[in-house]
Amino acid sequence: MKAKVDINIGVRGQQGSVLFVSLVLLVAMTMIAVASAQVSTTQLRLVGNVQSTQLVEAAAQLGIEEVVGRLDAFTDPTQTITPGNLPTGINVTVSDRRCLNALPASGFSAAMKIAPEDTLWEVDVQANDSFTGAAAVVSQGIRVRMLAGSCV
Repeated sequence: MKAKVDINIGVRGQQGSVLFVSLVLLVAMTMIAVASAQVSTTQLRLVGNVQSTQLVEAAAQLGIEEVVGRLDAFTDPTQTITPGNLPTGINVTVSDRRCLNALPASGFSAAMKIAPEDTLWEVDVQANDSFTGAAAVVSQGIRVRMLAGSCV
């Protein structure tokens, strides 16, 4: 007598398992895709913020350069100075210059009619981007040789 073997028993026990495994893998791949998109978005925002900050810092440095390039910025320290060629939406404010110290210039005698002094000035510049909200403040010390008594 021959024993009858049912080969369909193993297949019947696996019905639907391929569908279940496929769905689990699909959900896992979807979660990985969503996480990757979020990481990319975060990195893009980070790069944008760094770029905005660097733009504002460069605009503030342009304000410092404008002060350094003008002698009247120190003869009239309360004069309003506005740098040119700024990108749209960037506002730069140059504060009043402050003379911190004045020392007799080396190589000159106090008995001379015109005795220059080496003056040390502090300049503060604030820059703001009205679009991104980025802001920067740059402080710079500047040494200027001026006539005696110019540091007020």
